[in-house]
Formats: sequence, C-alpha cells, structure tokens
Amino acid sequence: MKRTLQLMLAIMVVGMFMVTPVAAATSQGLEWGIVTGDRFDYTLTSTDFNLDEEMFVNITGMPALAIPDPISTWGQIPFPDLGFYWANETSLNWLEVLILFFGLATVGSRFAVPAGNFSLLQSLLAPVLSGEDYPDSTNVWGVEWSEELTPTEDITVNGEYSRVDGFLTEYRIETVSSLNDSVLSSTTLIRDNIPPVGIDTGNILQLLQDNILYIAIGVGVLLVLVIVCKKR
Repeated sequence: MKRTLQLMLAIMVVGMFMVTPVAAATSQGLEWGIVTGDRFDYTLTSTDFNLDEEMFVNITGMPALAIPDPISTWGQIPFPDLGFYWANETSLNWLEVLILFFGLATVGSRFAVPAGNFSLLQSLLAPVLSGEDYPDSTNVWGVEWSEELTPTEDITVNGEYSRVDGFLTEYRIETVSSLNDSVLSSTTLIRDNIPPVGIDTGNILQLLQDNILYIAIGVGVLLVLVIVCKKR
C-alpha cells in the first residue's frame, strides 16, 4: 500500500510540471485553435492555372501580440505566420500565394481566425464587406461574396473555416455565367480531414492540460483520504 501511495504521489507531482502554457480565451470567448507546428493538408484545383495538386500549410509562428480584449474591429485580429508548400515540400513564394489566393481579400483576407465566437467574428467582418452572406453548418463557418463582372458573368468567392480550430477549410473563387449558372472558371482549395465539432481529440487533450492543476489537487485530496482511512 505504501508503494502505491508513493507512486500516485509521484505521478501527481510530475503531472503538475507537465502543464503546457496556453492562451486563455478572451472575455468575448475568442481563442486560437492553432499552435506553431500545426500542418493542414489541401487539394488545390484551378482551371485558370491548369492545376490539380496536393499542398499543405504550416503554422510557422503565432502572433506576438495577443488577441485584443475586448476586440472591436476585424482588422485587430493578429495574423499567424504561415508557410505554403507543395506536396513535395517545395515552398510557394509570396507572389504565387498572392496570385492563387487573391480572392480571399474579398472575404476578410484570412487563412486563420480565432475560434470560439463566430457570431462576434461575423459582426466584426460585416462593416468591412458589402453584399456578403454567411453560410455555415455544424462544423464550419463561412463568408461568401459575389459581384457582377459583366452583363453575362458573375464572380463568387467563398471562404470557410473550421469551428474547432478556426483554420481555412475551403477557398473557392468562381466565374459563373448569369445566363445558365454554368461555371466558366474556378480555383478551389479544399482541406483534408475537417475536425467535427465535439469530437476533437486535440481539444480533449487541451482541456486536460488546462485543468491539470485541479486534477492534481483532486488526486492529493484522494491520497489524504486514503491515508486517513488506512490509519483508522
């Protein structure tokens, strides 16, 4: 019994020192769902550039400045540092990224947004854009913008973000015929393995890490109770 108690105490102490520091959510419920080193895999297709390629995006650094609390404008959201790579790990230069994803400028210019309060994000973005819609679902939140290019052609841009981590799940820019709704040209970026809301193992692990001190205290109390009962 003594060895068991010693082992439990050792596990409790080690666990307290294994806490990973994380940024707490703001008073408005916003927090980053990504960390440096995260990787997101995509399929990029484009009729404009004759592309059908696999690529990935790495988080190479998180913003030095925290999310303002409270935040009042869309422009106050900090930008993480990103690296763009083809599947063979050849990096894209800034000009290639700009050409391929210039349409994001019409829906907020973001590859990543803080998660936790997408209603707030929508209210921050609304004054920046005009004529936009906000399609969403259980797992993603999106922004869609469209405009007439010519009397017979419209352009539509769509950006969607994971409700779990706030990172881009889909980017789509299309030129569509207003005569018959046929797609004349398009560029799409589709993310692999979108995490479902409520079943994200990363969030479960983070929750345990965030509350490890309370868990340790609980184990300590349990140890005291076991010792008292043994002495009796």
